[in-house]
Amino acid sequence: MSYTKLKSYAVPAVAEILPLDNDSCQEMISYTLTLPNNEIQSHFLNLLGESEATFNFIATFMELKSQGDEQASKKSEKTEKSAAKRISKKENPQSIIPSNPKVKTPAWQSPEESKPPKQLKGRLDHNKSATTSELIDLKPSNQLTTQQAKKSKKKNLDSLKDIEWALNELEVSAQEYDLDSSNYIKRSCNCMATRHPLFEVAPNCLNCGKIICSKEGLQPCSFCGKDLLSFKDKEEIIKILKAEKENLDVKQDNIRNKSIQEQEGPSKEKAKKIKISVKPGENLWQAQDRALKKADEEKKKLQELIEKREKEQKEIEEQEIELKQYEKTKNVDPELLKAQERLETLLNFQATGAERTKIIDRASDYEMPSSNNQISWLSPAERALRLKKQQKQLRKYEDEVKSRSGRGKKVVEMVIKDGKVNMVERTINTADDPENDKEMESLKNEIKESKLQSEANLSRNVWDYKNDNKWEKPVY
Repeated sequence: MSYTKLKSYAVPAVAEILPLDNDSCQEMISYTLTLPNNEIQSHFLNLLGESEATFNFIATFMELKSQGDEQASKKSEKTEKSAAKRISKKENPQSIIPSNPKVKTPAWQSPEESKPPKQLKGRLDHNKSATTSELIDLKPSNQLTTQQAKKSKKKNLDSLKDIEWALNELEVSAQEYDLDSSNYIKRSCNCMATRHPLFEVAPNCLNCGKIICSKEGLQPCSFCGKDLLSFKDKEEIIKILKAEKENLDVKQDNIRNKSIQEQEGPSKEKAKKIKISVKPGENLWQAQDRALKKADEEKKKLQELIEKREKEQKEIEEQEIELKQYEKTKNVDPELLKAQERLETLLNFQATGAERTKIIDRASDYEMPSSNNQISWLSPAERALRLKKQQKQLRKYEDEVKSRSGRGKKVVEMVIKDGKVNMVERTINTADDPENDKEMESLKNEIKESKLQSEANLSRNVWDYKNDNKWEKPVY
């Protein structure tokens, strides 16, 4: 069995995840094909580490392998049938002694591999010094760009997962369908958010008041059967989440384009030339040091001049502001000035509506978001923000559980020294995603702007006596 299609896909895929040459990748894949199906996944996870790329690779690998196994089983059945026909056609079938009896090999093992196995060597034992020289010859600029692109992909993957999960919850019906009885099955739980975390999008039913946990999710209430969210609210939340998903896709495309441009060629910036003049009886290195020191001194002088000018300009502006303020408040009562300043600050607070106090609660880092606030009266944008926060908290909790049980993210570090290769497995500490925090802050700003706009619209509504004069004078 050749597995040509599988090998042609797997060799470059492994080379993208691990910095190895084609020979070592081919040897790795040929060894994995000798393993049974239930051990292949753990083998790849131990070698490549737990990441999105490895999971996708394992899924496609298993699909291609199953296709190859089916083709091999069909071929073996055809060969067995043809051999049986040949034997039946002969006159004396009892006198036929098979010189080479056919031994059935398992579907996952090729005929070449069914031979007595040779001693398995290390993956880089038979390689020459060409592999190390190839690794050394790699340009540092290309390495940086690929690493940056991979990091940005990993950052955006988590937020894309959260958005897709929320869209599936909203778009697909939350009820499960039983094929045997052709009835809908409702997920019911009476823990009142004590065993499972609270479902932040709709924490309780507005009809009967039942507390909804995350196990029940977005489905009709299991007690009264009413919908937790109206159709209009669902549509608005879906619109917000789809717009955010499109923004993330655009960001990923921009990062890919930047990495391609950087790989094609670095930007040619005109560097300032430093002229070196060698005096008679002076060494070239001494002249070079003298020229570099002179250039550094010129840079420092320019920087000092710029800072001095900026400082003088700031002082002049401050003096002008003080003079204007003095002219305005020359003949005004000081108590009235204090009252006016107080009024201006209060009006500024009302106009901006910014948060000027921040509560730091250490306990909230280890707990799920609570339902103390009036969550049932939130707008669709605020509910989408609350949904993202809950997803982030759940992901953080799952990462902590995995790290405690030893199933967290791991990286295989390869060190090549003195013609030997050492592979060391290390765990990665998962940190908070700054891009996800920025997206949540942008959502908060949008909510604040919408609130300010609604307040401004309400302030414009003035009572008009002429328009509202609907009463007629009674006639007796």
